[in-house]
Amino acid sequence: MKTNKRFMNLKAVLFSALVITLSASAIAQIPDYNLPQNWMCHPVLKTTDVARQYDLKLSVLNSDTTHKFDTIYPRYTDTLVDIFYMYPTINMDMAKGNTAIENIDRAVAEFVFREQAGIYAQYGRVFAPYYKQATIGVFMMHNLSEPEKLELADYFETAYKDIEAAFDNYIQNYNKGHKIILIGHSQGSDMMRFLLHRRFDNNPVLKSQLVVALSGGEPNYAATDGSRTGGSLEHIKTLDSSLPLESGCIISWRSWKNGYEGSAIDAASIFYNQYFVDRGLLYQTYDTVNNRHSDSNYDFGYSIHKPVTRYISMSPDSSQYWGFDDMFGAQFLSVPNKPGCTYLMIDLLPVTFDLRSIPNPFINDPTNPLFSLFPSIPIPDSSSFSDPNIKYANTNYHCWDMQFVQGDLLNLLPELIAITNPSTSVPEVAEVENSIRVYPNPTTDIVHLSNVNSKIKSIRLCNLQGKLIQEFFTNDFSVSTLAAGIYFISVQTDKSSFTSKLVKR
Repeated sequence: MKTNKRFMNLKAVLFSALVITLSASAIAQIPDYNLPQNWMCHPVLKTTDVARQYDLKLSVLNSDTTHKFDTIYPRYTDTLVDIFYMYPTINMDMAKGNTAIENIDRAVAEFVFREQAGIYAQYGRVFAPYYKQATIGVFMMHNLSEPEKLELADYFETAYKDIEAAFDNYIQNYNKGHKIILIGHSQGSDMMRFLLHRRFDNNPVLKSQLVVALSGGEPNYAATDGSRTGGSLEHIKTLDSSLPLESGCIISWRSWKNGYEGSAIDAASIFYNQYFVDRGLLYQTYDTVNNRHSDSNYDFGYSIHKPVTRYISMSPDSSQYWGFDDMFGAQFLSVPNKPGCTYLMIDLLPVTFDLRSIPNPFINDPTNPLFSLFPSIPIPDSSSFSDPNIKYANTNYHCWDMQFVQGDLLNLLPELIAITNPSTSVPEVAEVENSIRVYPNPTTDIVHLSNVNSKIKSIRLCNLQGKLIQEFFTNDFSVSTLAAGIYFISVQTDKSSFTSKLVKR
C-alpha cells in the first residue's frame, strides 16, 4: 500500500486526498450499502446528510462583491424526485489501484459534492455513495498492451461494482417510483455511463423514470455521425438542442480554454476497450478503427459565442453559493471526424473590479482538508493544469466543468422534471430476432433460456417498478420463492440485449 502527497498544487490537479489504495489483485468486498456510513448523502443520515447541512442560499454578485440579489432555495424536500450523484477522482495517487473505502478523504468528497451538485438538492432527495474509485494513476495509462487493457478494466469494474450495489440498494428500498436525476463528473461520469447501460438501457420502467443524466467532464460518443444512440449506450439518447425537449436523455460536456484545438478520444479510452464490452459495462456497435464519429450534443444555447448564463460556486467560507454573470464567455464546438471532440470553449471576459482571486479562508490552518482548494476555487482565473509538463497545460477547464453550466441547468431541470412521466404499465418488448426464448412462460418454478446465436452474460429479474429482484448468470434458474405476478426479465448477451415479461403463477 502507498499514500500520495497531500494537497498537490491546485493548478495541476483539482482535488487530492490522503488515501490508501488497493491493487487490482486485492479487490475488497463491496460495501454494505444498508449501512449509513457508506453514504455521503442519504435520507437515513438526517442531520449528517451533507445535502441537508446548510441552506441553499445563492447570492448573485457583481465583480466587486456588491449584491445584485439573493435567492433561497428549499432545502431537502421529498418532491418525488431523487438525485443520484457520483463524485469525480479525488485520489491523486499516481500509483495504479483503487481507493480503500475506509480511507476516502470524506471532507474533500463532501466539498466536491457541494461544489458540483449541492445546489440541485432543491429538487428532491439526494443519494451519494462512497465507492472504491480508481486512482489518478489509472487515468495516466496510455498506449496500452492487451494485459494493460484488461488491468484498466479491472480497476474501473472494481469501482463500478460499488456504484451498482449502491444504486440497486436505493432502487430496492427507497425509490418507490420516484423520478431520477443522475449526476456525475469525470470518473463519476464513467461510472454513470456503465450504470446507464447496465440498469437503464434495457429497462423500460427505469428509463421512463429518468429525468436526465448529467455527465460532466466526459465526451459523448455515438457510432454514426448525427446519431443519438448506438455508441456506448444502446437506447439512452443524447439530448439534442435542435429538437423538442425530451426526458430520459444524457447530456455530456467538457470545458476547454479558448484557443484549444480539439483532439479525438484517446485510443486508450474505455470507449475502445473491448474488455468493458465483454463485461457488459458498455454497449459498442462501431468499428473502433474506421468508424469513429462524434455526435453533437445539447449546446446549452452556446451555438454562438456569448457570456455564460451564470457561473455558480461555493463562497470562500463554504457557507453558501455565489453566482456571477458576464465573467466568462462560452461557445459549443463539435469538431467533425474527431470522436468525442465536443466541448464548451471558455474564455475570460474583462470586467471592472475583477474578482477571480479570493483570499484563502484557511490560510492559517494548513492542516484543514480545504486548505489547498483556495484561492483558485470558487472562481478560476486561469485554466487548470498550468504545469508545462502536463499534456493539456493552460488549456483545460476540466476542474470547473460543472460550475460553468449550473446557471443553465437551473433553468433546464424544472422543464425536464415536468415532462418526465414514469411508466405505470407493462410494455411489450419484442425478443431479438427470436434468438433467445424464455420458457415456460408462465412458470411456477424453473425458467429456461435458450440462446441459439449468442452467449448469455447476465440475466436480471425486476418487478414492475423496475426494482431488481435477483441477478442470474446461468441459463436455468428458479423463481419458486417469488410471489405470483408479472416481472421483467432482462438478458445481456455478447451480441445484444432484450427485455421480456415473465409471468410467475
